[in-house]
Amino acid sequence: MSHLFSRTNLILATIVALAAFFRFYRLEQIPPGFHFDQAFYTLDVLHLLQDGFAIFFTAPGGSEPLFVYLSIVGVALFGADTPLGVKLTSAIIGLATIPIIYGFARTLFRSPSPSKGEGWGEGQSARLGLLAALFGAISSWHIFYSRDGERIGLTVLMVLLTFWFFWRALTLTLSLPRKTGEGIGVGAWVLTGICTGLALYTYPAARALPIALLVVIAFAVWDDRSRAREYLKGIMLAFAVAALVFAPLGIYYFFHPDAFISHTAQVSIFATHATPGEIAAAFFDNARKIALAFLFIGDPGSIRNVPWRQIFGPLVGVLFVVGVVVMLAAIFSRERLQRRRAVLLLTWLLTWLALSLFSDDAPNYGRMLAAMPAVMILPAWGASEIWERIRAPMARRIAAATFGVVVLTSASLVYRDYFVTFANLPELYYTFDTDKLEVFDWVKRNDKSAHIFLAPLWYQQGTLSLLTRNLPLKSFESRDTIVLPSNAMGRDALFGFPPEQEKKIQMIASRLGALGAREDLVGSNGAKILLVYRVPTQNLPDARDPLPALAKGSTFLQPQKTVRANWADQIGLLGYSIDATDSAKRNLEVTLFLHALAPMSEDYTFSIKVRDAKDRVWGQEDKWAGSNSYETTRWRAGDVVIERFYPGLTACAPAGEYRVTVEAYNPKTMQVLGDAIALGTTRAGTSSGNLPEHLEPERALDIRVAPQMHLMGLTLTPNELRAGDTFSLALFWRGQGGGAPAQRATIRLRDATNRDFVLAESEVILPGEGRGLCAFLDLSAPRDLSAGMGALFVNDVRIVNVSIIR
Repeated sequence: MSHLFSRTNLILATIVALAAFFRFYRLEQIPPGFHFDQAFYTLDVLHLLQDGFAIFFTAPGGSEPLFVYLSIVGVALFGADTPLGVKLTSAIIGLATIPIIYGFARTLFRSPSPSKGEGWGEGQSARLGLLAALFGAISSWHIFYSRDGERIGLTVLMVLLTFWFFWRALTLTLSLPRKTGEGIGVGAWVLTGICTGLALYTYPAARALPIALLVVIAFAVWDDRSRAREYLKGIMLAFAVAALVFAPLGIYYFFHPDAFISHTAQVSIFATHATPGEIAAAFFDNARKIALAFLFIGDPGSIRNVPWRQIFGPLVGVLFVVGVVVMLAAIFSRERLQRRRAVLLLTWLLTWLALSLFSDDAPNYGRMLAAMPAVMILPAWGASEIWERIRAPMARRIAAATFGVVVLTSASLVYRDYFVTFANLPELYYTFDTDKLEVFDWVKRNDKSAHIFLAPLWYQQGTLSLLTRNLPLKSFESRDTIVLPSNAMGRDALFGFPPEQEKKIQMIASRLGALGAREDLVGSNGAKILLVYRVPTQNLPDARDPLPALAKGSTFLQPQKTVRANWADQIGLLGYSIDATDSAKRNLEVTLFLHALAPMSEDYTFSIKVRDAKDRVWGQEDKWAGSNSYETTRWRAGDVVIERFYPGLTACAPAGEYRVTVEAYNPKTMQVLGDAIALGTTRAGTSSGNLPEHLEPERALDIRVAPQMHLMGLTLTPNELRAGDTFSLALFWRGQGGGAPAQRATIRLRDATNRDFVLAESEVILPGEGRGLCAFLDLSAPRDLSAGMGALFVNDVRIVNVSIIR
C-alpha cells in the first residue's frame, strides 16, 4: 500500500491529472463546431452499428478502422449528432499516452544490469520518466490532437507501445550470454509484433514503423555481431506476428491498392513538383521549416495547430537543445546500452520527421505527431543530465525552484495559447465547420415547409451529410440540370449553394428567371454562409400539366419541341431542344424535359445517340440526371427534371444529316426501359480539325502522300474486303501551317493481279499547324476484284495492305 502512494506515483498522478485538465477542460466547446473528419468517423461508427463489420472505411479519403471501433462507446453515450463521442475517444487515448510515456522512458533509461554500470538507477530513470510525461502533459502539440477527435493520436499510442516492447526485447537479447543459443525473449518480440500490426490499423503514418524497427535492428546487429542471429530471429518473429495481425487489412489493400497508396502519393513532394530542381528546393525548404518548428515557427494551419506555435516554448526549448546534444554524444558512447537508446530515439525522431520532410505543407504537425514521445524524452534527458551535474545542495534547490517556474510558466503559456488565443480565433468558425452547423439549423427550420436542394459540394460534406441523414434533403449538380418539384405538396423549392459557388447560384437564378428570387443566409459571424434561391409554391409546375409554369423562365426552360411520350409509365418526356455551340453544328447540345410519373426503385440511365442514315452512332452521351448526381430513385412523382446532354459528333463523323434518339436503360442489367424515342434531326458541316491527341486511328502512320499532305493514321472497317461489298475508310491528316489550300486525294485499290481501281476522289481542306483532321469515306469494293493480297493507295502512295476475298 505504501508503494502505491510512493512519491513517484503521487507525482505521476499529479502529472496525469494536469494532462487530463488540458485534454478534457471545455472539450465540448474547444475546438468548436463539428469538423467533417469527426463527422465521417461518426458516420463510420453508425455504419458499424448497422452493418456489423468493416476493415476499411472509404470516406472521405479512406480511413483505417481501429479508431472508429474504439469510438463506438463514445458515440453510443453522446449520440451521433455531436462530435463529443469521437472527441472523448481521442482525449482518452491522449491521456493514456502520458503515463505510458513515463513507463517507456523509465524502462529506456533504467539499467537492466546494474552490476555492469550501464544505464541509470531506479530513482534517476523514474525522474526522467516523470519529466518526459510532464512535458508531454503540457505539450500544446499533443493537447491539440488529443482534443481534435482525430485518429492520429492512436498512432502515437501504438507506436509508443511498440517501441516499449521492442526495447524490452532488445535488452533481453543483449543480456543473453554470448553464443549460448538460449532463448530470445519470445514474449517481448511477440508483443512487439502485435503492437506493430495494430498500429497499421490506425493511420498511414504508422507504415513507417517497420522501417524504424529495421533501422534499429540493423544498428544492433552491427554493434553486437555475436548476437546477430538472435536479433534477426527476434525481428523475424515480430514481423511474422505483425503480418498475421495486419493480414485482414493487408488483403483489403491487395484488392484495393488505391486505398493504400492514393493519399500518400497525392501529398508527396514528388507528385507536387515536376523537376529535380523543384523537388530539391521543396526538400530543403521543408527541412528548414521543420527545424524551425521546434523552437521558433510552427505549423501555421489552424486545423493542425495553434497557428504558428512552436513545439517548445523558449524555456523548455533550451532543455530540448541540451537533450539533442546529449543524444548525439551518446551515439559515440562506450556503453553499448547508451549507444542503443540514443540510436532508437534518433531513428524514432527522424522517421516521422521524414514524413513531413517528403510531403507537402511542412511542418505538418499531424504527420510528425508519432515522434512526440521521443521528442518529449529529449528535454527530459537534457534536464536530467543538467541535474546530475549539479552537486551542491543549495544549487540543486535553486535549480529545482527554477525548473518549477519553467513548468508553471510553460503550462500557463499553453493554457493562454490554446484556451484563450486559439479558442477565440475567428477562422475557427470555418476551420471546424461551425458554419455547417448553422446551415443544418436552417435546413431543420425549413424541411417541413420546403423542398430543399443543397449543392453537392456541401451535401456530401461530412458534417452536413451526418446531421441531415434523416431529413429529406436532396442534391444535384446544377451545371446542366434544373429540378423543379411539383406544387402538389404546397411547398416552396429552395436551392442552396456555399458562398464559393456564387457563379452557380447566378446561373440557376438566370435560368429560373421570374419563377423565384434570391435570399441568402447570414451566419453568426455576420458573413453569408449559404446562398439561397427560392421558388414559391405557386410558381412550381403542376403535376398534370407542368410546361406552362416554365414559361416565366429563361430559354433553358423552354423546349424547342414538345412531345408526349413516356417510358413504362414511369418517366415522361415533355419536350426537347437540339442546339450546337459551333458553326458546323458538330458540338451538339440536347436538352431533355423529363417528368417523373411515379416513384422508381431502379436508377435508369439516359442515353442520347446521334445516328446517320445507316444507323451508325457518331455521337453519344449516357448519364443520370444532374451529371450523374440525381439518380431516378431520388425523383419524386411530379418532379420536372431538365437535363442537358453533350453527344458531340466524333472527329470522323462526315458532314450530313443525323437523327437524334434517346432511350432509358438499367445500367445494372442493361435492360432497356420501353422503346427509344426519336427527337428529331440535325445537319452537321465538315469538321475544321481537332487536336491530334483527340484523333484515334486504328493504325498509326507517318506517310507523306503529297508535298503538303501528311497522313498520320487510318481506320479500315472491316479489315478484310469482299468483292462487291461496301467498307469504310477513315484517313487522319496532319495539319499544315500557312493556310494550305484544298488538297486532292485519290483513293485507289490494287488487287492481287495488280489491277488498279479508283474508289474515290475528294478534296481535303487541311487545318492549321498543331491540329489534325479525320476524313471519313464510305467506299465500295468492285465486283470483279481478284482474291488475294491487295493494297490501298492515296495519290500513288501505298498506305496499307488488305486481304481481298470473293
